[in-house]
Amino acid sequence: MRVVYATLVLVFTAVPALGQVVSYEATSFPDDTVPPWERETFCTPERSLVDGVLVINVEIGECGPPPGGDSDAYRRDLDDFEGVQSFFVEFRLKTDGNRSEIVGQAPAAVAAGSLGAVRYNWTIAHDQVKLVRDVLLPILFFDIDPDVFHTFRLELRDTSSYTWFIDGAVVDSGTPEGAYPSFFPTLGWLASAFEMDSQTQLDYLRYGVIPVDGSGDFDSDGAVDANDQFYFEECLDNSGENVDAGPGCRWADFDGDSDVDCDDWDAFETAWTGAGDPTVAAACAVPPIPAVSTWGMMVMTLCVMILGTLLIRSRRFLLHRV
Repeated sequence: MRVVYATLVLVFTAVPALGQVVSYEATSFPDDTVPPWERETFCTPERSLVDGVLVINVEIGECGPPPGGDSDAYRRDLDDFEGVQSFFVEFRLKTDGNRSEIVGQAPAAVAAGSLGAVRYNWTIAHDQVKLVRDVLLPILFFDIDPDVFHTFRLELRDTSSYTWFIDGAVVDSGTPEGAYPSFFPTLGWLASAFEMDSQTQLDYLRYGVIPVDGSGDFDSDGAVDANDQFYFEECLDNSGENVDAGPGCRWADFDGDSDVDCDDWDAFETAWTGAGDPTVAAACAVPPIPAVSTWGMMVMTLCVMILGTLLIRSRRFLLHRV
């Protein structure tokens, strides 16, 4: 599980959103962020923040007989992103809900849609995910490992392509029916109960313009600074030499070898435009040379004296034999 260090990781810029990224990192409740996510609940879902993860428990009970139970939903307009040439949505979560709940758009779902024909939906159970790719394309189902966090990502390149990823692997790609975000676009997500209780844990949700490969600029604001460093170190910690960093970290891969390692950190430092110098990434910090204690100096001196004495005696012995 990631460690979230500060509220600095909640990135939102209110000026024109072209070339930017919005990130919810579960350091506060979604409706307490700036700007807030619009929250809509049904019945009495329970939620909490635990170690940088939003935990939502939903039940069948007080809401009456199933189908239908607790629901905790969040929504946000994407009007500021209309017309961008590239767009992504990425989130990391796990749920213990049964796949039988998928028919009721439960236990967890994320939806990127509009008033037009373009729509992209994930419905996620503990061991299966359902993908809706636009409106007219067939629905897809993929099995996933149960009871662990998974990273889900969608990349859109205007009207030329869409690509779905699960844990960095491409599971589907093709030509979209139209551009997105467009025509009053929205992004929403929820945890809900259809016929069974469940718990969903959301680690983060990020969306915005796809950052340029090898730019070091995660939020695409034209600067390489402290906002980018948090995400760079996340890529570094999850990758390393010869370990593919995945599609969400191509912006941090300066040398284009698919991993994010200390060579890329050196390039990130060179590209830095923020105030001062970046804090050295722990994975690439050079360990200091241990200071030699007084006892250490005495031991070293004694060893040198003993070695010198042995060498002198050895030389005298050899001369004596000649």
